[in-house]
Amino acid sequence: MTEKSFIDIFSRHKKAFLKDIEKGQRIDPYTSPEGRSDFKRALDWFEKWLKEENIAGRKSQPLSAKSFDEFVDEVLLEVKNILAHKDINIVFSLPGQSLGIIESWKCVKVFDNTDIYYRIGKTRPRKGPNKGQEFLVLDLVMDGHKKQIFLPLLDLKPEIEKKLGSELERELPKVEATGKYRLKILLPIESVQGETAFTAKRFADFISVTKPFLNGLGIY
Repeated sequence: MTEKSFIDIFSRHKKAFLKDIEKGQRIDPYTSPEGRSDFKRALDWFEKWLKEENIAGRKSQPLSAKSFDEFVDEVLLEVKNILAHKDINIVFSLPGQSLGIIESWKCVKVFDNTDIYYRIGKTRPRKGPNKGQEFLVLDLVMDGHKKQIFLPLLDLKPEIEKKLGSELERELPKVEATGKYRLKILLPIESVQGETAFTAKRFADFISVTKPFLNGLGIY
């Protein structure tokens, strides 16, 4: 998780915690019996509250395949709404829909060129530095467009990352050798599952930031 992602998630949980205190559901831990500000005590209470919320959330929302699909659908509807306000129209579908294949990945089409599109799904890498970890993946797929699109976009990668506020990952060299070229954002699944607004904003930002760079390369 990037520093920005952690801060965003922390901020949302902090606001929810403070609302509980304002509603009188919790004793204000910020002041000690002697009347002094007790920041350690406040943090201890916040940590306890986070653990309680996490346990309750896991009991009520198990990480099943069905719940993940529903989560992705909610994210995509929110992404469509966010981008509509930026005059960006998107269409989303299952990649294997026309073939009768059941899969969790969903494509997001922004351009008339149907070979270049975005995807959302989850993965558990079997190799590389993230081996064994489960991630939600936001992908920009440019398969077969190495010289025209992928390599020029790599040159622009530092500028794109600066605008996004997060790093973009590539496929492993062996995968790129097969003609599959992607730039992606990896988000730990446990940090985003159920976080519809946060995930939708990240995906909408990914699309709205990268789209002008692709337009500049002749992709519309």
